[in-house]
Amino acid sequence: MNRHRGGLFGRARGGDTADLREHNLALVLRYLRDNGPSSRAQIAASSTLGLSTLTGMISDLKALELVNEGLAPTQSRLGRPTHSVSLSGDAWVVAGLRLDVDGVQAKTATVGGDHLGSYADRSDLRGGDAAPAIRMLRAAIDWIVESIDPHRTLTAITVAVPGVISPCGDHVARSESLGWSNIDLLTAVREQLLAGGCGAVVVELDRDSAVAALGLARGELRERIGRRTALYFGGERTVSGAVLLGGEPMHSGSSGEADFARICVSVDGGGVERLGGVVGLAALLAAASVHDQEDADTLVDRFPRDALAAFVSALAEGDERAASVLTSAMTSLAQAIESAVAVVGAEVVMLDGYLGVLASLVDPPVDAAVDVIALASHPSRIVDGAVFAARDARLAQPLRIRN
Repeated sequence: MNRHRGGLFGRARGGDTADLREHNLALVLRYLRDNGPSSRAQIAASSTLGLSTLTGMISDLKALELVNEGLAPTQSRLGRPTHSVSLSGDAWVVAGLRLDVDGVQAKTATVGGDHLGSYADRSDLRGGDAAPAIRMLRAAIDWIVESIDPHRTLTAITVAVPGVISPCGDHVARSESLGWSNIDLLTAVREQLLAGGCGAVVVELDRDSAVAALGLARGELRERIGRRTALYFGGERTVSGAVLLGGEPMHSGSSGEADFARICVSVDGGGVERLGGVVGLAALLAAASVHDQEDADTLVDRFPRDALAAFVSALAEGDERAASVLTSAMTSLAQAIESAVAVVGAEVVMLDGYLGVLASLVDPPVDAAVDVIALASHPSRIVDGAVFAARDARLAQPLRIRN
């Protein structure tokens, strides 16, 4: 399996003419995704494809119902009319699913980007037993299949989970919050899709932090991030991370990729600790004496938003200890940011989840020349990002959309 979307060849074999053709079609679709309606000349200049080659490719994409072509919205009265090619995909549906300790969420949209529907099933999935989560995942797949209009076809699904994904992208290698190790989710998803008559759907498994970062880059921060290299520090309970290279999530296959919680930082007293142990939400609550460690661990595990609200409330009430803890935490976070920026060469850093909320109160003192963006927490950011990831997976393999 090639986890680098849009890659020219798979790992199991070399490429052929069909691979090259699909790669070039994916280049066109990616350009339209990122730039919106464009003329053939603009697409050709960006992709280095010849206009005659591009003409045939546009015809192929029209036949696949992935693009439309019509007169450009602004026309001069003189000269030859300019035609504009735009991403369509109204006939094709993609879906994103978020699976976490609080249940399952799902959203569907067209490949063209129009939202279709939402689904949520709440339950406590802690404890290490994957069976209840898999049952809920199957129910969500049934909803997705049944909710699609007869004139549309489901074509791609991305499932986002907290934790580490196996190098091949087919198992949850480890998820501390769910208590999982080496759990196969994709087999259950594919079985349920096959039972619903959707056996040809592209199915992918991804980290929740990676799809959240992708959703921000494709959505609310699209203009600000563009194709710059970006780092994502997020999480509801402790630090999770992701790296975007050229607007695409990095999937190196390493079990420790973007594990920013493991970055070493200096702490008061001259010691060195992991970032996750210093700025984890439970650690902050305990250090500020908002709760003792045991109560903080329980509250953060079960009700992370309430835990964050308790810490913010202490700050609002003028608690000097909480303020000191937050200042120290932001200093540690700044160290980690600078370390990651130095390694990756990032130009943008996104702070999401509880870190985004806290960084909006006290700026991390980052010395590196990097654009740091603190974001308010958003409950649907991960599932929205999973929809974008599913769309990207489909656009990377356009020739197989009718299989």
